Amino acid sequence: MKVAVIDNSNSVYDFDNNSFLLIASSISKIEDSEFNSINIIFRNDESMRLLKKKYFNQDYYTDVITFNLEDPEDLIEGEIYIGINQVYKNSIKFNCDINNELKRIFIHGLLHLIGYNDQTKKDKQNMTNLEDKYITLNDDVILIKK
Repeated sequence: MKVAVIDNSNSVYDFDNNSFLLIASSISKIEDSEFNSINIIFRNDESMRLLKKKYFNQDYYTDVITFNLEDPEDLIEGEIYIGINQVYKNSIKFNCDINNELKRIFIHGLLHLIGYNDQTKKDKQNMTNLEDKYITLNDDVILIKK
């Protein structure tokens, strides 16, 4: 599995590729889903809003957008766009560590790549339960202040 981290956000953080890889590997095994490659792309608020508007016709800031890139019979390939500003704001809103909030958002994106949805209240609760389960799999720090 290949994991690439691309920081287009001009954030004050560096990101640990290996920790993202470990989280994805753990979830891959438990979910019996095989990832081929994942690009994690960090963006600022405005570029995330524009992506959401362009591809989903929804005009608001978001913390994560996921795109599956593989054909149905191939190993999972995808891009997870993460709005690091929103992750930071969420960490304050939910009174949690920004590192844990980033893990949660990344896990959320992975679950979308595997095929989980959050369109209904029941689906959202299922994804939250899975995020809670998987966030404890890896204690590594995935972001470090520059």
